[in-house]
Amino acid sequence: MKDLIAEQATVLRYLKDHEGMVEDYERDLIQQYVKSVRNHGKFVPDLVREIYDELGLLSEDQDIYSGFMDLLTSEFDVREKKIVEVGGGVIPRLGKRISSIQTGAGKITVYDPRISKYEKDTERMKLVRQPFTLRTPMKDTNFMLAFMPCEAAETFINAATSNNIDFMIALCEGGPHGEEFDYFESDEEWLDSMVYTAKREVRDHGMGTLGIQYLKKYENPYPIIYNHR
Repeated sequence: MKDLIAEQATVLRYLKDHEGMVEDYERDLIQQYVKSVRNHGKFVPDLVREIYDELGLLSEDQDIYSGFMDLLTSEFDVREKKIVEVGGGVIPRLGKRISSIQTGAGKITVYDPRISKYEKDTERMKLVRQPFTLRTPMKDTNFMLAFMPCEAAETFINAATSNNIDFMIALCEGGPHGEEFDYFESDEEWLDSMVYTAKREVRDHGMGTLGIQYLKKYENPYPIIYNHR
């Protein structure tokens, strides 16, 4: 119980020290999560996960970032790649992890309009507080990645394949469905569409085959897809 109280105090102090980092309703949700008995399972909500990882509080069985990094580095050598990350989050935790292993010409540029004002560029990591679009310049980029970018997934896939850039993206439930302006009626339908689109585009652009893997040990049921040349 003492450890839990200390953990709660650490997170609440972080929120206080980073005023304006998240919306008020998000702050309330984070505080509710933190103040409850920590028995939430392995899958942690995205903003909570970012904060806990920033503070070194993620338990091993909740640390899906490490699982994703293990998968990424087993399929691609990203150490000297010039990477674009789409939807890096309020706290770009994946970008920070990748930049920490890069060498030589390696650098990562993270796109997300919600990147916290408290986050700063580093020698290896450039932060762009803008949405990623199909008009975003891709000169010199030789790898793309995204970790649960929600509705940006389709734009990501189209940008990577049309520019013939190797990629890996972790999908999630957050795509457009059930809205008046789209035709998806469920998470599953949207996910199937993203996988089908990626498979077709990888084939049509001569980028090899589409790899599909999962990180279910972290209670994450959503596919991670990438091209395999």
